Amino acid sequence: MNQQFIDILSFIKSFKNRKGGYILSSIIISKLFNFILSFYVIHELTTIEFGNISYAYNIISFIVPFMGFGIYQSLNRFGPIAESQLKKKQLFKFVFYRGVLASLILVFIVIAFSGFLSQSLPNAKQPLIYLSFLILSLFILETVKIYFRVYGLNKIYAYIEIAHTLLLLILGVLFTYFFKSDGYISALVFTPIIIAIILIIKYKTFKEIPRYNFNKTEKGSLWKYGFFTSLGGLTAQLIFSIDILMIGYILESETKVALYKVASIIPFSLLFIPNGFIKTDLIKLTQEYENKKFLKKYIYNYLKLFSMISIITAIVLWLTSTYIMQFFGNEYIEAAELVTVFGIGLIGAFVFRNLFGNLLDAIGWAKISAVLSISVLLLDVILNYFMVKEYGIIGAAYSTSILLWISGIASMFAIFNYLKRID
Repeated sequence: MNQQFIDILSFIKSFKNRKGGYILSSIIISKLFNFILSFYVIHELTTIEFGNISYAYNIISFIVPFMGFGIYQSLNRFGPIAESQLKKKQLFKFVFYRGVLASLILVFIVIAFSGFLSQSLPNAKQPLIYLSFLILSLFILETVKIYFRVYGLNKIYAYIEIAHTLLLLILGVLFTYFFKSDGYISALVFTPIIIAIILIIKYKTFKEIPRYNFNKTEKGSLWKYGFFTSLGGLTAQLIFSIDILMIGYILESETKVALYKVASIIPFSLLFIPNGFIKTDLIKLTQEYENKKFLKKYIYNYLKLFSMISIITAIVLWLTSTYIMQFFGNEYIEAAELVTVFGIGLIGAFVFRNLFGNLLDAIGWAKISAVLSISVLLLDVILNYFMVKEYGIIGAAYSTSILLWISGIASMFAIFNYLKRID
């Protein structure tokens, strides 16, 4: 048997042994539930209503990486390498309470500046105010989810993913049917915190955790790492947010925003495939961050597997683009070309951006990740501005796809530089 094929099979087997099948299955099920809900909401709401919510949601998506001022990211990094089980619990407690307070501050900031943030589409102001509470509810749920991942409980983590999206689907359909756009927004905001409260009560996550007084240096490290990692995480959100914001700002059309948003639903939902691998292995990668041999072997096998998967994915999207958009309604067919462009961008996201961007967090290079994010942010704004002005919504798709490649390749060079430095 060809050695390349054997390596890939071995890579998939090790992924399965770490309960990766549960993670991947949960993401697939979650994406399916989200797709069903999006499909229902798109047909239940008017194009203008959906456009306003999409615009407001993308503003919140821009801020979400900073929920809790990013401190939840420190639980991801320092939790797996904590010296004892007790220290993991104490770290969780510290991160949770400090992050809730910081998230509330962010909510109030968004509300205070909601008029300014939605000035291009004034009707998006009210959805933006309501959706600002997502910053708090998502922080609470995400921190609880990380708690289980820190202990390597990938199976429970997978069940949480499914429970969250299943409840969101149920509440989303019911609330949207009875209360239209306000109902949909309410489902988005309340579902995460409902699931989190159930988990906290069921698993008694705060029971018998003695207080630990983190010293000034430890607190500084937690806040600093969390902030820079969140800043680095902006690359993930900005590429999928700036384009819609620019479309709304320059074209001032809720319809154009809706067309672009719908065209991106299926292509970007497919990111669950590489995300499933990284979510499963991120704790292991963090623990092995100084093991050069392990990291090189992981990178080599990942690149071989996802090079094939990404190319096949792009071809399928190209061949089915018209049918995909027709599925959402004949009024969306004109945006079919965007699906093909997104498919090309997904190759860069699958092969480079997902792997190397997450590896930067795993090895603790938060500052490097932040520098790359700021660079991508500036390029994203500039490129989108000119591309949208010149080519309309297809220009935004070109810009997004280009940046998926650029951010991924830049992260790759950073990781290769890191590997040269370790023994």
